Amino acid sequence: MADIKLLRMIPLFRKLFPSHKADLIEALDEALHRFVEKPGPIVDLRSRVFPYVDLIAINLDGAIVDLSAPRLAQAEGETGRAFEAAVVKVNGRRVAVGGVPLNLRMELQDAIFDWGYDANADAVLILRRASDGQLVLSTAQLQLEEAIVRIAGAKARLYGIELEKVRLAMRARGRRSLAADIYVQAKKFFARAKIDIYAQLDITNDFAVKISQIKCKGDGKLGSFVCSTLQPLFERIMEKSFSLKSIPLGEIQLRDVHVAVADTVDLTVDFGSSV
Repeated sequence: MADIKLLRMIPLFRKLFPSHKADLIEALDEALHRFVEKPGPIVDLRSRVFPYVDLIAINLDGAIVDLSAPRLAQAEGETGRAFEAAVVKVNGRRVAVGGVPLNLRMELQDAIFDWGYDANADAVLILRRASDGQLVLSTAQLQLEEAIVRIAGAKARLYGIELEKVRLAMRARGRRSLAADIYVQAKKFFARAKIDIYAQLDITNDFAVKISQIKCKGDGKLGSFVCSTLQPLFERIMEKSFSLKSIPLGEIQLRDVHVAVADTVDLTVDFGSSV
C-alpha cells in the first residue's frame, strides 16, 4: 500500500472501484465520456486473467474535447494495486480541441494502475508506472490556418474588421523550437491592410514550453491599429510558460520532447518509469 496526498488522477465518478473486467470497461468508458463528446463506446479491454490486462484500446476518432469538463481528481490517503496492462493504446483522428482538429497517438508498455479515493470518497484511477511510453500529437498546417481564420475572424468582427486572407507557414528551428509566419489581409469599411505576425515557440532542456517571440507589423492606420490592439495580448502570452514536468505522472518521467514540421506539425513526447 502507498500513501499519496493530493495527487491528480482520473476520477471514475463512483464509490466502489471496479473489481471485474466488465465493471472496469464500463467505468473507464463512462469516465472518458465526461471529458470528450463522442457517440458510442470508447474503450475496448482484453484480458484473459483479470487483473492482468493484455490490452486497453481507447478510440477517440472524431471526439470533441470538452474544455469545461471536470478537473482531474485528487487522490488522498491510502492507495493500492488495481491492475496491470501489457499495452495501453490511445488513438484519435480529427480530435477537436478548442476548434482545432488534432490527430493523436499514445502507447504505454507494461503499465501499472493503482486504485485510490478522493476527498469525497469517490474512486479514482492512478497510473503508477509504465516501462515505456510515447505520445504523438499532429495537425496539418492547413487545418491550423483554417482554425486561425475561424477563431481570430470571430474576434476581429467584434471590431468591425474582416479577415480577407490568412496564410500560415510554420517551420522547425530545431528539435525543440518552432517558428510561425502569419500573413493576414484585413479590411474595415474601405480600408485594407497587410499584417505580418511572427511567433516563436521553444521547449527548454527542462521541458518548459514558452512563446519566446511575437512580432507584429502592419501597414497603414488599420494595420497599426490591429498590431497595437494585439500587443497587450502578446505581452501576456510571452510572460507565461508551462512546465511539462508539472504534469502529475507518478513515477513516470519525461525522457524527450521534440517537434517536426512538414505539411503537418508533429509533437512527440517520450516518457517512462525508471528501472
